[in-house]
Formats: sequence, C-alpha cells, structure tokens
Amino acid sequence: MKIAPAGARRFLSAPDKNVRAALVWGPNRALVDEAAKTLVSHALSGTDDPFSLTRLAEDEIRKDKARLADALSAQSLLGGPSVVWLRVDGDAQHETVLDALRLIEGGEGAAWLLVEGGELNSKGKIVSAFDAAKCAVSIAFYEESEADRAAFIKSLIGSERIPMSADAREAFIAHAPSDRGLVRGELEKVALFAHGLGRNVEPEDLRALAAVEAEGELDDATNAAASGRVAVALDMLDRLDAANGVSLLKALQRKMLRLLEARTLVDGGVAPNDAGDRLKPKVFWKERDLFASQVRLWTTARVLAALDVLWAAELRAKTAGAPQEAIAAGAYRRVAEIASAGR
Repeated sequence: MKIAPAGARRFLSAPDKNVRAALVWGPNRALVDEAAKTLVSHALSGTDDPFSLTRLAEDEIRKDKARLADALSAQSLLGGPSVVWLRVDGDAQHETVLDALRLIEGGEGAAWLLVEGGELNSKGKIVSAFDAAKCAVSIAFYEESEADRAAFIKSLIGSERIPMSADAREAFIAHAPSDRGLVRGELEKVALFAHGLGRNVEPEDLRALAAVEAEGELDDATNAAASGRVAVALDMLDRLDAANGVSLLKALQRKMLRLLEARTLVDGGVAPNDAGDRLKPKVFWKERDLFASQVRLWTTARVLAALDVLWAAELRAKTAGAPQEAIAAGAYRRVAEIASAGR
C-alpha cells in the first residue's frame, strides 16, 4: 500500500495495526530516519527485550541470502514483538527482500519488517512490491519545502512550550539545521536555558547559546553568492570545514528557490521591499534589506540559470568518489558570477 507524502504524518502518528512491513525511502534522509525510528517504536510497543530489534545491512543479506528470512522467522527471546530493520541503497538485493515480503504476506514471519532505503527507483521492484502489498506500506520522503520546515519547527516549539519571542522564533527558523534530529537537539538546549528564565528567549540568547551559529555561517556563504560577492562566498565556504558538498549545494538551492518565489511576486507587481514578508516563512526582519537587494539583483531567468548550475553540480557531487567540496565551491563561484552580471 502506497502512502502519499501528504498522508505520511497521519499514518506515522497511528500506524495501521494490520501492517506488518514498511518501506521508508527517498532523498530526505533525515525524514526517512525519523519515520523509521517512529515505526520501530510502534512495532515494538515498549518491549524491554534488548534482542527484540535486529539490524541488517545490505552487505549482510548479499553474503547470506537466508539471513533476512531467518531473522524474520526467529521468535523473540521473551515472547514479545520483534523487528528486523534492513537498510538498502538500491534494487540489487530485490529478490531477497521480495522473498521476505512474501513470507510476511503468508503469515509466516514472526517479526515486523522495516526496510529503509535511499533514493530508490519509484518504479523499481522493491518499491513496486511494497506499493502493491496489502500487509505493507511504502512511504517516500522528498525534500521539504520551506513552509513544511517552518511548520515542523513551530509545532516543535509549541509542543515543548518554549517561551520564545516572535523575533527569536523567526531567527531560529531561518537558521535552523536542515536535519530534524539536529533541530530537536538545538531546541532541547534552548528549552533547558529557558527553564525558570521568567521571560521569553530572544535572538541574542540564541546567539549566546550558539543555537544558530553554524547555520548562520552557512547563510553568510549563501548570501555572499546570492549578492554576487565571489571572493567572500568562497572565503565563507573555506571556514565551513564540517559541511559536506551536497549540504552546501542544497543550502544555496534553498536560497535561490526563495529568491525565485520572491521574484515571481515582484514580477506580479509586489515591491521588492515587501516580497520577503509574503514568503512562508517570511524573511527574518534583520535580513529584509539584504534580501530586497538580492531580489532586485536577480531576474527570473538568472535564478533559473543558477538553479540549473546547482542541480547539475548536485548530480556530480553524488557520484561515487566525487570531490564534493570542490564541486560545491565551483557552483558557488558560478552562481555569484551570474549574480554580479545583474549589477
């Protein structure tokens, strides 16, 4: 059974009890990992058995074809629920995975099966089999929109009851990590700080806690590129030693997509100074002037050209053994050059 992205959150909050297997996959690895953990927690129902979860890698089932079926057939030592969590990156081992799915469909598997995949082929044999199975679900997770990302962070702030001013909330959303696990970690830090504080957390507190520092440095790099400042953009990239090339490219992609949305509004008659306030989430107030200047610098055609550069660079960066950082630096340079041509 295929679960559409729009229905994923609803399914994960209350999974169907008749489901005995799930495939979670897609390019958004943070959401895939979060969904996998949620489903494992549901399937295990709070068991205390330390051996209730069996993790398998693709290499293990490639070397031993019976390993997956044996794990699914094994009874839990304490008689409770058990889960087999398999990670795959493609369809190379599809026969073994499909045999395991048929085992569960036939009611022979004792354990719950979770298959976590990367960027699988949506028409491939593994995805197709899970889409068609009655006792299994397939959920794909693609890149989040800025609105989805902001909604998640706002809901998390609300659920944790963290007292934050509107400016602090905007600042956190604007600079929050793209990985949901990292977002949760940073908010836990803010929540501890806010406990017993007696006032709202302000942007200055976030900077003191370094809750937005790393992403702020990345923002400096993307802003420099979007402003046509080639040397500054490359210098900022050199300072981001911990970031990988694909993350750098995706950060600039998000920036250009925001500019594309704003440019579309301006082409429709909205003033550049007001376009940032129309976006979701809206541009952080301290960055409105900079964003407006960037909107004036870019035309729709230039933004699309920059996105073509970034998407092509991402494809190259994802090739095995590719020099990701060098590819990202080249893409940042080209985007900055496109921007400077608009002056």
